[in-house]
Amino acid sequence: MLNSLIIKNFLRNIKNYALYIFALVFSVSLFFSLLLLTLDDAASAEISGNAGLSSLFMVGSVVIFIIISLFVMFANMIFIKRRHKELALYQLIGMDRLRVFRILAMENFMIYFGSLIGGILLGFFISRLLLMLLLRIMRVDMLVNMSFTFTAVWITAAVFIVIFIILMIQNYIFLRSASLIKLFKLNKTSETAGEPVGTGTIAMGIIGLFMVGYGYYMSGGLFESMMGNPVMLPVNMLIILFLTIVGTYITFKFSITFILNLIRRRKNGHVNVNDVLSITSVMFKMRSNAFLLTVITVITAISITAMSLSYISYYSTDKMLNSTDPYEYTVYSEEGLNFYEELLDAKGIEIERIEKSFIHFGLEEGNEGSEDSLFQNSVVVASENEFEGFDVGENESYVTGHLAIQDMFSEFEVGDQMTFTDEKDFTRTVEVVGVDDQAVIPSNVSYGLPVVIVDDVVYQKLYDNQPDSNSEHDMPTDMYAFNIAGEDSNEIFELMDDGDNPPFSSKLQTYEQMIQMTGVMTFIIGFLGFAFLLTSGCILYFKQIDECENEKGSYSVLRKLGFREGEILRGLAF
Repeated sequence: MLNSLIIKNFLRNIKNYALYIFALVFSVSLFFSLLLLTLDDAASAEISGNAGLSSLFMVGSVVIFIIISLFVMFANMIFIKRRHKELALYQLIGMDRLRVFRILAMENFMIYFGSLIGGILLGFFISRLLLMLLLRIMRVDMLVNMSFTFTAVWITAAVFIVIFIILMIQNYIFLRSASLIKLFKLNKTSETAGEPVGTGTIAMGIIGLFMVGYGYYMSGGLFESMMGNPVMLPVNMLIILFLTIVGTYITFKFSITFILNLIRRRKNGHVNVNDVLSITSVMFKMRSNAFLLTVITVITAISITAMSLSYISYYSTDKMLNSTDPYEYTVYSEEGLNFYEELLDAKGIEIERIEKSFIHFGLEEGNEGSEDSLFQNSVVVASENEFEGFDVGENESYVTGHLAIQDMFSEFEVGDQMTFTDEKDFTRTVEVVGVDDQAVIPSNVSYGLPVVIVDDVVYQKLYDNQPDSNSEHDMPTDMYAFNIAGEDSNEIFELMDDGDNPPFSSKLQTYEQMIQMTGVMTFIIGFLGFAFLLTSGCILYFKQIDECENEKGSYSVLRKLGFREGEILRGLAF
């Protein structure tokens, strides 16, 4: 008889569980597909073979597990509370808590393990689509085959068995702690609609809006304040987080209630169905669900920020590489350049030799654009004769290879006065006439410092008055590189890549590594962001449906007062 009751209950509640089951199946498929990608032998050489990329996938799997666990625990509690009267009636007719627990356990067993099977099947097909998407993002040309591993099945099953056990513990604790009277009054005790909007609510509402506004104001000047006092950066970041997170909670708890109450009072009691179902309802729903809304808002903001940064990093790879590595191959000695010229010439590959000279020079402290610089007021200086396309006067300079991120430490602007000094009695001042982020010397040779192009006469003067630190620290003064006369390729890199050959760096290989790393990060963060948005959207939907169920009596009263069904639906939508 108990089994028949369980089946009838499950079939009767299947409409309420439909979206929950869909979200659960999709969550299982996301976890399984990500795990299958990590364990896929065909993709291991491109993805899992790299320890860093493989670690990202493992971290992604753990985060997905945490998201799913929190989602099912929260959703499970919502559905238990929605059935509070049913559970109370079971105990009222003589069932003990153990039998009621058995009913919930069997229903959850059918839901979770049915979803597990469906999610694994769906995840198998999704994993192939995800793998094709990932390879396209990474710009890897590889044939995608249908592959299946039971290791991923066992791991997925084990993970969801753990989640199922956690849910059973949650259900057992709820039934043990809830008395019969408490179950009957559960929906009433959760309401806070009877609380008046007093002076405290008004004061806290204003404080909440001020905290959020001031937090955003501080974040707008965060990096400017860091340049003045770098030590205060972590302190300011913590203050901003405190103001925005706590301010968001207070805004949901008090500010929205305060603002909507002002709107309601302006109507002087002349309210319509929209006011009854929207303004008044939202006031108290926001207050009672302030913590949940704050958590979802904060994590959504973090997800969107992380996704935006990863997409920016991915799509700016070309520009970033051109700003740090202007030549296809860089070697570290003239002998190495001669070696690769002979090696490639023997294979019929012509190269364009590139040899440049430069010096390191200090800037006078207090110099515009270099105060408090973490580069210790140092730049690389080169003559305009070394590079094509530059024509600077004797009292002018052109800054190259200056990335936007360096503006936090040393900012150069057109019109600034730049004063070189040997830290003794020599100084030479020039005016900045141009700033460009394109590099003329690779960053691994210039140590990431901006390269300042000056007139050859000025360069010779600086060369003759180099600071003693250049010789003391054996600073590099020559750069050796080459470009392939035709088109660079992986075959040329493999020809040069021998452990006995002189060391070199390849722009093509650096580009592929950066694309793969940023591509995987973009994929993982987008994957996790989608999973979170899906689960948080479902939680909000379940919460909304739950509260609508509790307000059925209010809707019946409105119908008796003469409001049509369409008007009530418009009020709910509003």
